[in-house]
Amino acid sequence: MDSVTTPNTRPSVPTDWVHPETCVALDAFFRGFGFEAAEDLAALAAWALEGVTASNVKPQAAVALARARMETWLTRVLDMDAVGEGRLLTRGRAAFVLSDGARFGASVLTRDAVPRELYRALRAAVPVPTPAQVATQMPEQQLVLWPLGERLRRWLRAGQPDMSVSR
Repeated sequence: MDSVTTPNTRPSVPTDWVHPETCVALDAFFRGFGFEAAEDLAALAAWALEGVTASNVKPQAAVALARARMETWLTRVLDMDAVGEGRLLTRGRAAFVLSDGARFGASVLTRDAVPRELYRALRAAVPVPTPAQVATQMPEQQLVLWPLGERLRRWLRAGQPDMSVSR
């Protein structure tokens, strides 16, 4: 099979301390940010599970840990504290993919310093949220079927104040 069309489902972290399903789930999460290299995926999985001593981490728990780590990193880099449930990760992922942050490798997430070029690109690429919908009432409009007659009416009543007729 061609390696370009075959998806890589091989776990990136050694499975002696983590289940293969957990590794696949973490790889899928970080692939959403544009990371493709096996070394990057392994480093990011280890970064996400850093401090976890239990070897039986379930995939959902591992992805929740990775999500929390990414949200913390995005909060620090993008300086966006109160964004709402899940919106920071969504907007941050979009900015990370748009600015091609994966080309810097996994070290951009695992170390404290963010390259100035990526920092500026991330800030510029953050999508603007759509404004909240507000219910408003449309003003009533009057349909004029005979424009010449309307002009004639206005001309004849030029001295009188014009007022809207509600029907």
